[in-house]
Amino acid sequence: MNERPRLVSRPARVHHPRMRRLASFLIALAVMPLCATAQQADTAGTSPLSPRVTPAFGLHYGSPMRISGALGVIVDLDKKSLDGVMLLVEPGQKGIEYSAGYLRMVGRFGSGISLRASVLHTYDDPWDANPQTNYVGGEVGWMVVLGVGGRAGLFHRVSGTPGSHDTLGTIGFAIGL
Repeated sequence: MNERPRLVSRPARVHHPRMRRLASFLIALAVMPLCATAQQADTAGTSPLSPRVTPAFGLHYGSPMRISGALGVIVDLDKKSLDGVMLLVEPGQKGIEYSAGYLRMVGRFGSGISLRASVLHTYDDPWDANPQTNYVGGEVGWMVVLGVGGRAGLFHRVSGTPGSHDTLGTIGFAIGL
């Protein structure tokens, strides 16, 4: 009864080394302010300039990913107002986006703006974009009240299949970041 175990074939994983390197760089960029402040001695107890890390999240609807959800952190450099560096990963129905940028909240009713550098990878059948393509670009986001607003961006294809969407303009509705 020497039965040989059956080998189960697994689907090949698609690795994106450039995306991983970029994600590692963005994480390091977000953590650097924490390391720099950790080197300074705080003799007065709590410094108003010591960074505070807070979670960040959002729901988005728009091109090219359709529905997506963002999750990340904000390194708040000023305890009096939410003003700092943010790092986000945003998986969606038709792609994934990695972002690092600056966030500035204005007023008390969840209003603010964000500027971010982003890398976008599309999956099959994205809205108004080439499938299985990597884009690099920037986005501006705005929150009018209670975190509800929109965002717009401009991206350029850096790898993947050339097509009609080598330069990509994005627009969408956002709740949160």
